[in-house]
Amino acid sequence: MNIHKFNRSNFSGFSNNKSYHRIFIFLFGVSITTVIYLLGYLHYPARPTPAARFPEGWWGWFDQSKYLQSAQAISHWDLSPAQHWYPFGYALLGAPFVWMGNNCYLLPDLLCLLATVGAIIFLAEGLGLSVFAGMLIAIGTTVFPAPILSVWVVPWNTTLSVPLIWWALALATRLVLLKDAGRLSISRLPLFVLLGALLAFIPVTRPTDLLISGGVAATCFLTALWEREIRWKELLAAVAGATVVLGIAGALYVQIYGFHASEYMVHSKELGFRTDLLWWKTYLLLLTPRPWFPDGEGLMEQINWLFFGIAGIAMLPWTARSRKDIPYILLACLCIGYSLLFFSYIDLIPSGLWRYNNVHYFKWVLPAMGLLAWRCLTALFSPGWRVALGTIAAVFVLSCIRLLPVQVPNSSSGVWMLTLHEAPPSWPDSYFRDMTVADQDGKLANITGFRSLPDTQGERWIALARPFDGVVRNLTMQDQNSLPVTSWGMKLTLRPNPCWLPPYACHYKAPAP
Repeated sequence: MNIHKFNRSNFSGFSNNKSYHRIFIFLFGVSITTVIYLLGYLHYPARPTPAARFPEGWWGWFDQSKYLQSAQAISHWDLSPAQHWYPFGYALLGAPFVWMGNNCYLLPDLLCLLATVGAIIFLAEGLGLSVFAGMLIAIGTTVFPAPILSVWVVPWNTTLSVPLIWWALALATRLVLLKDAGRLSISRLPLFVLLGALLAFIPVTRPTDLLISGGVAATCFLTALWEREIRWKELLAAVAGATVVLGIAGALYVQIYGFHASEYMVHSKELGFRTDLLWWKTYLLLLTPRPWFPDGEGLMEQINWLFFGIAGIAMLPWTARSRKDIPYILLACLCIGYSLLFFSYIDLIPSGLWRYNNVHYFKWVLPAMGLLAWRCLTALFSPGWRVALGTIAAVFVLSCIRLLPVQVPNSSSGVWMLTLHEAPPSWPDSYFRDMTVADQDGKLANITGFRSLPDTQGERWIALARPFDGVVRNLTMQDQNSLPVTSWGMKLTLRPNPCWLPPYACHYKAPAP
């Protein structure tokens, strides 16, 4: 009996030590994240400060000025439509902190970052990863490299949507998708209410993220249906949570905009998405835009480890065999669907991805890719290592494909880029120019049909909706029609050194930037 008591007390002490160990690692990770965030905030060049050359800082930018305007209006309960351009979810977050002036989003954005880190660790534990591994993935995918930290430091409405998405994913995983060890067994009804509320508030913050809410909800329902685990009380609890959020958000929307679309919704619909040449946009944004674009980098050029996340997705059809793999399948499907949606976004091009911080669209995707990369790398040390290694090799070979410009005669068909030889215009004059050109297939407008960019030789027009065909005439600026022009077609090559890895060979191909 004494032996049993001794063993039980030893086990209890071990359990307590393990719990303290988890808490210590978590608090250490939170502290590191906080320090990195605050250092990034204080040293960001565009931080609003009276002593700066441009005291307004990022509040002088369009998106950020609209967030601030809306938050200030809500703090005074001003619900006039002119004060609220974007969906009001992010403004609701900032409204209680407007008393902090230029730094009104400092604390809420930091809290969102820490909430995201917590959600990633919570989900990772459910998948069987240690707290330490979850913390490494969370920190490594949210505050590194520096351009990713920047889109947490600068106010963006995705800063609120990311923790909402990750807590929805974490709760869905540990309430429904997993079974046995990873599943939560206590306080389930309140957590289902919270899950429903999160899934509803995600598209309230960013309407395009309805894709994520819908994907999570559908996966949970289909999993429970397939496993015959539908519990009506839990389903009704989730519906109740969503109903409350949608009811409050709907009432606030009607108070602001009435029963019609907001100006932002109308504008977004006009700009919109297009799937023409989606493969072309995907190559430019994911691998490399060089040498087509004179500047900018692909996502994989800046964040090399994404390669292993892509390999992790690619190996799922051969390695996902049990219920514990369902969360990884969900993450993979959401990453693919969401990324392709935004790759098709007309206004998202490689130059703006980093110059205008549009990489913020992918803030929630990076931790998901981090988990998939972790799964890929750990598979190399499992019995299925041959499949993992073969998949990695196949993905690497595919990433070695290069789409390069090749000079073709003027007035040719299938022209992917035109370079105009003139005095280089300023960046804003070229990038934002209201300009329409015409070829034998019809008209193309700058931004929606092609993109005009300055380079050291003059200006280049890069096809995005379709290739140029035949003689191209500028209908807006007739004087450009007499300029010397070089036409560029496209060739596909394969080299063993991919352009997303140093020395970034495609940066040195013609035409020169």
